[in-house]
Amino acid sequence: MVPTLSHILELADRLFPFGNTEPWDNSGVQIGDLSRNITAIAFSLDPSVNAIGFAAENKCDLLVTHHPLLLNPIKKVVTSELKGRVIIAAVKANVDIISLHTNLDAAQGGLNDFLAQLLGLAEAQTPANAPSARFGKLLKPQAVSELAQLVCQRLVLDSVRIVGPLSKVVNSVFLVSGSGMAYLEHAILSEADVMITGDIRYHGAVEALASRISLIDAGHFGLEKFAIKLMQDKFRDEISKLGWNIDLYPYKEEENPFTDICFERLGGMIN
Repeated sequence: MVPTLSHILELADRLFPFGNTEPWDNSGVQIGDLSRNITAIAFSLDPSVNAIGFAAENKCDLLVTHHPLLLNPIKKVVTSELKGRVIIAAVKANVDIISLHTNLDAAQGGLNDFLAQLLGLAEAQTPANAPSARFGKLLKPQAVSELAQLVCQRLVLDSVRIVGPLSKVVNSVFLVSGSGMAYLEHAILSEADVMITGDIRYHGAVEALASRISLIDAGHFGLEKFAIKLMQDKFRDEISKLGWNIDLYPYKEEENPFTDICFERLGGMIN
């Protein structure tokens, strides 16, 4: 049997149920023909022109991404805009696109479960009304500075940003992949000692300080770069069970768009 795009969607729904998708999100088909046969699949974090080119080079019919291509309505498809360039590139290359976003974050065995296991959180559970988060305990209490070092080691990061005193001893962790500050109130109500997420902004940091919860910002990319291998591994296991002959290709050229640089201060101010 040669599966169609519709069959691939059914497989994805079994692994990462679309019913777990956040109301504001757009997981699922971005571009595609549900009746099309799928013989090879590429995986990437973002739906980019380069990822589409990689898929086409490897004769993939489908690109599976974490971040959706179409999140907000668009009024035109033109090459002067990024989304337009991606859509046109996908159509020209005959590469369909589906995205597994917050349903991947929320699923049992999904991205947040993977991160919780990677960081060694015990008794990790999904908090009420926070499906894309996990709440767990450290194996032993440790200072925020020690936990931050562990996060760097396990997530292979050069640095993290910290909100709150470095010496504070923490035991409970509220974890959200990607950009999770919308869940700050849930983290506070859960009485977590520290929240690990990405994309922490100034006002959120001030609110956390006032609420006496520490924050570790591991970066959006730093937390979600594991999505590619996770999706590929889960798809491979399911495809093997079904006996389908589909080649899988991870796109490995994506990088953190941010570069951290520390300049030594000479005389206090740089003119």
